[in-house]
Amino acid sequence: MDTASPLDRWALDPAVVHLNHGSFGGCLRTVLDAATAIRARMEAAPMKFFVLEWQDELDRARTDLAAFVGTTAEHLVFVPGATTGVALALAAIELAAGDEVVPTSPVYPACRYQLARLAEARGAKLVFVDVPLPFDPDALIERIAAAITSRTKLALLDHITSPTALVYPLARLIPLFSARSIPVIVDGAHAPGQLPLSLDALGATYYVGNNHKWLCGPKASGFLVARAPLRPLVTSHGANPAYGPTNRLHAELDWSGSYDPAPQLAVPIAIAAVGIEGGGWPAVYARNHALALALRERLGGTLLAPDSSIGTMAALPLELPAGVTPHQLERRLLAEGWEVPIVDFPGQPLVRVSAHLYNTIDQADALGRKLHELGAKVC
Repeated sequence: MDTASPLDRWALDPAVVHLNHGSFGGCLRTVLDAATAIRARMEAAPMKFFVLEWQDELDRARTDLAAFVGTTAEHLVFVPGATTGVALALAAIELAAGDEVVPTSPVYPACRYQLARLAEARGAKLVFVDVPLPFDPDALIERIAAAITSRTKLALLDHITSPTALVYPLARLIPLFSARSIPVIVDGAHAPGQLPLSLDALGATYYVGNNHKWLCGPKASGFLVARAPLRPLVTSHGANPAYGPTNRLHAELDWSGSYDPAPQLAVPIAIAAVGIEGGGWPAVYARNHALALALRERLGGTLLAPDSSIGTMAALPLELPAGVTPHQLERRLLAEGWEVPIVDFPGQPLVRVSAHLYNTIDQADALGRKLHELGAKVC
């Protein structure tokens, strides 16, 4: 009899219920082993590694990742994560007093704070577009179109919102801005590995993503695809035109000082390993999307978005016990071996569940029972 657990090939603790792949990801053991081998090779002969090997290996990893997300390597740079990528993109934007920036209300907190600081420094105005629940993608397009004025100089849009797990119709949203020559930054932190991507066709000015989430790479690896100039946040050797790659984007941003490149170099290994684990990436997308919908249906409650606006995460409204905050309930779940985010969304607490290859439908029933035990319920 086959007694194998879905977690057997993953580095995740089998004693914990893992329903939060979206926040921090999770790695197959083979991927971590590969990253460890890269790191050991670097530490064994650091000068040889960085002088003779690193750039070529980084370029190969970049080429593989670019192909996976539907772009070319010339436009792609690695970054530690999506938040750093957004910071790089924002640093390249010229804003003056009175200019307007259009984000939406569920924008990731780190991006919200970056926007607020930039607006304060430049005297610009943030025009937040409210995204009420339940989600209507057609209404979102109308609201964003109505927010664009002659003073709009930038849009920052999510591909998949973090608190509410909504997939935005970017193919319809980006042209609203590009038709007016307004740059668009897309925070795609959750998208790579959750949705098939064709970034060249999408046409965002700047697109940032994470490799450690749904691609299941080691932590501290993201990417930025730039179709306009960037200003490095750290001035390093690439400031010298005679240094390094002929591609100036790569020369100025690949190297900011000695670092651990193993998470970046292991990205192609993670892409291949997850594809093998799931029977090919089309099967991974289909299986995880279907499971997210099934988890949502099994947990019950009000549907907050149409199926087409769900990737491989789903958020559901939650009724909390009297006197208990979302933060307190989440910490209680963590203490009892449950990794699932309880979102303090304005006006309606949410529970957000993730579906990856190690998750199963019976976890929805178990979560429902656990929430009931703690005095909470999906509503």
